[in-house]
Formats: sequence, C-alpha cells, structure tokens
Amino acid sequence: MKKTALVIICLLCSIILLAQDIDGFVNKQLQTYPQLRLLDLYKSCFQDYMGAEHLVSDRQRVKAYLDEELNTTSIDDLKPWNYEPCGIDSNYYRVSIRTIKENVLQEEMLLDAFIRSANSKQRPSVESWCDRWHVIIGTIDQMQLGLPHYEHDKAFIDSILSVGKYAISHSPEYREAYHPHFRIVERGIFEREIKPLIKRKYSPNNNSDMDEKSQIEQLYKQMYQAMIAKDIATLDQILAEGSVLIHMTGTRQPKKQYLHEIENGTLNYYSVEDDEIRITVNGTTAEMTGRSRVNAAVYGGGRHTWRLQMKSKLTKNDGHWQFVESKASTY
Repeated sequence: MKKTALVIICLLCSIILLAQDIDGFVNKQLQTYPQLRLLDLYKSCFQDYMGAEHLVSDRQRVKAYLDEELNTTSIDDLKPWNYEPCGIDSNYYRVSIRTIKENVLQEEMLLDAFIRSANSKQRPSVESWCDRWHVIIGTIDQMQLGLPHYEHDKAFIDSILSVGKYAISHSPEYREAYHPHFRIVERGIFEREIKPLIKRKYSPNNNSDMDEKSQIEQLYKQMYQAMIAKDIATLDQILAEGSVLIHMTGTRQPKKQYLHEIENGTLNYYSVEDDEIRITVNGTTAEMTGRSRVNAAVYGGGRHTWRLQMKSKLTKNDGHWQFVESKASTY
C-alpha cells in the first residue's frame, strides 16, 4: 500500500514539474515572439523531441539550400540571437545562419553539425510524440493564452498526427515577423563544438580571457573544419611555415604539399567527432594529443571512418598558436 502511494506521489510530482516546464517555455516564447501562433509553439516542441525533420542523404542538396538562404537573406532580417534551445527539454538547439554571416562559424561547420544531428540518433516514433504533445497541449489549454487561430491550429495539428505525420511549417505571421533561418543541432554537438566558438567571438575581451588550452583546443577543431571545407586560406594560417605532417606510414609531408593534396581532392574529409583532447602548455610551446573519429576518403580509396590520433607540437607566434608538427596514428 505504501509502495503504491509512493509511486502515485512521484507520478504527480513529475506531472507538476513537467507542467511548470511547459509553462516556462511557453511564456518565454511569447516574450520573444509575441506574434506567434500555436503552430509555432508546436514546431519548437517537436523539433526538440524528434530532432531534424528528415534524415540527410544528399549533402550537396542541403548545402545548396543553405547557400540560397545565405544569399537571399539580409542580416538585418534576422533575430539578434545566434542560438536558442528548442522546446522544453533543450535536446536540440536552433543555430541561426547569423553565425555564418558574422563569421562566427564557417558554413561547412554548421552544415556538418546539422547533418550529423539529423543522422546520428534514431528518431522517436510518431506515436510517442503524440503522447508527449497531448500532455503539452493539455497544459497550454489551461493557460488560456488567447492565441490567434488557436482552435483552428489545434485541429490542424490533430489532423496531421492522426495520419502518422508530425512536421509542419511556421505560421505565415511568424515567418513574416521573425524571418526564421536556422539549423537544428543536437545538444551535445552544439555544446562541444559550436557554443565555445560563439562565446569566444562575443566575450568582452575576445581571445584575451580564454586560457591557452582553450585556444589550442578550438584551433584543433577549427583545423578539422577547414579540412572538411577545403578552406586552404584558414589552414595556411593554422599551420606554421615549415610545418610537417607525419603520416601513419612514416612519410613526412611538408605543409605546401599537404595543402595541395587537400585542394586537388587527393585528401577528402567529410566529418569529425572528437573523443579526447589532451594539451600541455609550456610558455610559448605546447603539445597536444587529439583523438577523433574522422570520416574521409584519401589517395583514391573509399570513404571510411578512422579513429585518428594526432600528436602535435605547437608554437605561439605574435599571440597566435600554430601547429608545427603533427604525427598521425590510430587508437
């Protein structure tokens, strides 16, 4: 009897806490987007629960769509934020294309983060999302918000869920007022790879208040993103003059030859996920060991994911860290 009562009490507590979370989410959305409709609250919630609306198999098509948005959207049209959490649990983040326009992120970095987020996790069932939405809408009903077209939007959402669908677009009012242009990124990827770059860009003292290890860690991540994007200009700055890459075969490859092989397609990098980064700093020199799962196709071979370890030596010149030697192996 006591056990049953305890279970009931725990269940009631969880329901109350969820209702408070929903209430807080809705009120924050209304403060940020006063012209939103129920459709827009719903979209944020299902993006947080389900992730991206589809798997991504055609990278070039997704890139072309992003290119079009970047070319046709003025920065003045965008909301003055770089990111915001989706929904109630913040499982995913909306990352604005403002981050590209303001040179916080490279286009390829956001594109890669979005694709990995879309493909990395098994999407929950529509049935489980229906159960979740019924709890959310129950709380919203009780809030009596007086949103425009509320009953119409509620019926429309029920109609798509009844046929096993869940994805919808923002309301016309929302699109007209707020020009939403963002990509959905999974929380872990966002917090590891994107948020530090945003904080670094907009910190009051920019790089000055980042410790040396943080600067080197971000440089390592920036290097891989430049390799993926074939951004030779960025790589030229990251790699010191006279730097050398020592391949797993023992071959020592000078910087100029390495950059040439990335540029001409001999070396092709597609994605990277970091497992471990260890850094030791001694004045203006440092040593770093980075372990990352790298998806690549090199020297005419097929595309494959390697568990790649890079042991690197760095030096600080004119206030900026650069790689002077990197030795590749597997782990």
